Amino acid sequence: MLKSSVIPSILMLLVWSLLPVLLASKSLSQVPAHTQLNTDGQPENQNIKCPSNCSCSNDEFSEEVSIFCSSRNLTSIPDGIPQSTRYLWLDGNLFSIVPALAFKNLSNLDFLTLQSGHLVRIEQHAFHGMKSLSNLHLERNKLKHLTPNTFLHTPNLASLSLNNNYFSKIEDGLFSGLSNLWYLNLGWNLLSVLPETAFHDLPSLRELILACNKLAYLQPQLFISLTELRELDMSGNWLKTIKANVFFKLLKLQKLYLNHNQISVVTPRAFVGMKSLMWLDLSHNRLMTLHEDTFLGLSNLHVLRLMNNLITVIRPRTFKDLIYLEELQLGQNRIQILSESPFDGLSSLQVLMLGMNQIQDVQPTTFQGLQNLAVLNISSNCLKELPENVFRNLINLHSLHLENCCISSIKLHSFSGLSKLRRLFLQHNVIEEIKDNTLSDLQELLELDLRFNKLSHLSSQTFVGMKHLEYLLLASNQLKNISHQAFTPLLTLMWLDVSNNNIESFDNSTFTSLQKLKYLNLRNNSLRSFQIHQLASSDTLDRLWLEGNNWYCSCTLKSLWEFSLRNTSVVPRFVESVPEGDDSLPPIYIYNNITCTGPKQVIGTDLRDLSTDYFENC
Repeated sequence: MLKSSVIPSILMLLVWSLLPVLLASKSLSQVPAHTQLNTDGQPENQNIKCPSNCSCSNDEFSEEVSIFCSSRNLTSIPDGIPQSTRYLWLDGNLFSIVPALAFKNLSNLDFLTLQSGHLVRIEQHAFHGMKSLSNLHLERNKLKHLTPNTFLHTPNLASLSLNNNYFSKIEDGLFSGLSNLWYLNLGWNLLSVLPETAFHDLPSLRELILACNKLAYLQPQLFISLTELRELDMSGNWLKTIKANVFFKLLKLQKLYLNHNQISVVTPRAFVGMKSLMWLDLSHNRLMTLHEDTFLGLSNLHVLRLMNNLITVIRPRTFKDLIYLEELQLGQNRIQILSESPFDGLSSLQVLMLGMNQIQDVQPTTFQGLQNLAVLNISSNCLKELPENVFRNLINLHSLHLENCCISSIKLHSFSGLSKLRRLFLQHNVIEEIKDNTLSDLQELLELDLRFNKLSHLSSQTFVGMKHLEYLLLASNQLKNISHQAFTPLLTLMWLDVSNNNIESFDNSTFTSLQKLKYLNLRNNSLRSFQIHQLASSDTLDRLWLEGNNWYCSCTLKSLWEFSLRNTSVVPRFVESVPEGDDSLPPIYIYNNITCTGPKQVIGTDLRDLSTDYFENC
C-alpha cells in the first residue's frame, strides 16, 4: 500500500514524463493544412519554401536561412533554393557537374559546401552572381581541371578548399579576382608543377596548403606576391633542393612545413628575409650537411625539426643565429660525434632531441651555453662513457633521457650540476654498479628509471641525497643484495618496483623509512618469506604484487596471509587490464598468485586458500 504522501509525487513525475509528447501533439495540431513538412518531419518556416528532399531552418533573430541537402542522393542541384539562403549544404551527393549560373539568384549566400561528392566538372560562370560567398568547399571530389576565371564572380571569397581531388596542373588566372582570399587548400592532389604566376592574384592570402602533391621544383617568383602569408605547407612532395630567393618575400610567414620530401640540399641563405618565421619543419628528408649560413636570417625561429634525415655531424656555429629557438629536433639521423659547443648561440633552447643517432662521444663542453634547457634526449645511441661534469651547465634541466645508450658505468660527477632535474631515464643500459654518492646531486629528482640493467647490489649510499624521489624503477636487473639502509634516504617514495630480480630476502628494516609507499612490486624474485610488518606503510598501501616467488608457507607467512585476506584490493588475485589504445581487444588478466612451494602438503596452493586451522599452532 503506497503512502498518501507518495502518490502526489508519482503523479507529478507522470505529468512531467508526458509533457514533451503533449507539447509535440499540440505543436503539430497548430500547423496549418497548407504547410508542408520537410524531410525531417518538421514544419517549414512560413516565409521560405524548402527544396524537395532538403531540410531548412530560419534563424528568428538574424533571419539567416540554412538549407541542408547533404547525402540525399541528389543527381542535380535542386531547384527552388530561396534567394535569402546564407548557408547551403550540398555535400555527399551524386551529381557530377555544376552547370553555369547554377547559383545565379543566391547573391546572399555566404557558405557553400559541395565536398565529398562525384564532381568532375564545374562549368564556366557556375558561381556567377555569388558576390557574398565567403567559404567554398570543393574538396574530396573527382575534379581534374578548372578553367581560368572560375572564381571571378566570387570577389569576397575568403576560404577555398580544393584538396583531395585529381588536379595535375593549375591554369594561369584560375584565382583571378580573389583579392580577399585568406585560405587556399590545394593539398592531396597530383600537382607536379605550378605556373610561376599561380598565386599572384592572392595578395591577402594567409594560409596556403600544397601538401602531398608531386611538386619537385619551386620557381623563384612563385610566392613573390604572398606578402601576407602566415603559413605554408609543402610537406609530402618531391622537392629535392631548396634554393635561395624562393621565400625571401615571405616577410610575415610564421610556419613553413617542408617535411616528408626528398630534400638533400638547402642552399646557404635560403631563408634570408624570413624574419617572422617561428616554425620550420625539415624532417623526413635526405639532408646530410648543415652549413654555417643554412639558417641565416631566422632570428625569430622557435621550433626547428630536422629528425629523420642523414645528418652525420653538427658543425660549430650551425645554429648561431637562432637566438630564440626553443625546440630543436635532431633525432633519427646519423650523428656520430658531438664536438665542442655544437649548440653555441642557443641560449633560449628548452627541448633538445638527439635520440636514435650513432653518437659515441660527448665532450665536456658539448652542452655549454644551454642554461635554459629543460628536456634533453640522447636515448638509443651508444655512448662509450659519460664524461664528468658533462651536464654541469644545464642548471634548468628537468628531464634527461639516457635509455638504451650502452652505458656500463656512471662516473662520480657525471650528473653534477643537475640540481633541478626531476626525471632521469637510464633503463635498457648495461650498468653493473652505481658508485656511492654518484646520484647525490639529484636532490630534486622525482623519478628514476633503472630497469633492464645489470645491477647486482644497492649500498646504503646509492640513493643518498634523493629526499624528494617518488618513483624508483629497478625491475629486470640482477639484484640479489640490497642494503637494509638503501632506501632510508627516500622519505617521499611512493612507487617501488624491484620485480624480476634475484632477491631472496629483505632485512626487517629495509622498508621502515618508506612511510608514503603506495605501490610495491616484488614479483618474480626468489623470496621465501615476507613479514608484512616490514612495511611501515602497510595501512596506506594501494597495491602489493607478490606473484612468481618461492613462498614457503609456514608460520613466517601468517601475517602476510592475514593481510592478503583482509586487503583483497591491495593484494588482488588478478587485475583486468584493457590494451591501451584499442578497446575492441579482449582484456588482459595480470595474475598475482602467492603460490606455496613448501611445505610438501601445500605445494601448489595459493597462500590465501589455506584455512585458519593451518595456522592455529603459529
